[in-house]
Amino acid sequence: MHDPIGKSQQASANASRSAAEWFARLLDDSATPNDLADFRAWLEADPSHAAAYADIERLWLGAGMVPDRSEPVRLSRRKLLKTGGALLVVASSALATAAYMRPLPADFRTGKGETRTVTLPDGSTAELSTASAISLAYTATQRVVTLVEGEAFFTVASDSSRPFVVSAGTLKTVALGTQFSVSEEDDRIIVAVAEHSVRVSSPFEATEVQEGQSVVFANDRISKPSETDVGSRLSWRDGKLVFISTPLEDAVRALSKWRRGKMIVMDSGLARRPVTLIVDIRRAGNILQTLEHGLPIRVDTYSPWLALIYPR
Repeated sequence: MHDPIGKSQQASANASRSAAEWFARLLDDSATPNDLADFRAWLEADPSHAAAYADIERLWLGAGMVPDRSEPVRLSRRKLLKTGGALLVVASSALATAAYMRPLPADFRTGKGETRTVTLPDGSTAELSTASAISLAYTATQRVVTLVEGEAFFTVASDSSRPFVVSAGTLKTVALGTQFSVSEEDDRIIVAVAEHSVRVSSPFEATEVQEGQSVVFANDRISKPSETDVGSRLSWRDGKLVFISTPLEDAVRALSKWRRGKMIVMDSGLARRPVTLIVDIRRAGNILQTLEHGLPIRVDTYSPWLALIYPR
């Protein structure tokens, strides 16, 4: 006799196990573009795959076990996947890696989708973007702010006797004027100057960045300062994200920082298509509707934790 219920349960278990394996692979810093392409193919192979992946991500995020990207976290895939069922995978991984995934100490922090303006002890201000954190170390001779994660925009109070320094990894930014931002994005640190100038230095080199310019620090190298639309880059301070001829995949990646769950562009041609749009991040719950109404796309939502984007 056939056992359709047993087969269904087995298929569900297989989908959950595969979803856990994919979650671990994409969590690993060594994941490649080919991994993402294979992941898209797996998602499209069966509707149950997307649902299983959404369940894994919901459980992981719901447990608060989101890696802190401000310092490298190397997860053993074997350790993550040594148990058979998806629930056990998440549970054992959470216990095994909890010590490494607690947020780093910070004096001020924002959650996903939040912003906050902080007045510092010297009268300077720091505006924290979504999922951002800073810590302070003020002394009689210097003012040091460490960007723990995310992005912060600084308006610096003048004090010639105490330099104002923002530290992000091995990169240091010294204020020579008043307004600039420092952000960590994937494996890069970006410094953008809105007013006057800053001096940016690493252990290997240094450069001065003028008003209206930005630099990118990646692979231990500081790029040459380039002209930047600083207003658009910092539009989050006004509750908006502005994208001008930006590849859709890049726009989706930026928007993902403002809402829980994962958004994935499922078509490579669509991912590369440039888009121009303004998104109100104060209504983060409507980001998907904004994209669907303003662009020729279709959004399939499997849960609050997973949305797949296709051409329409």
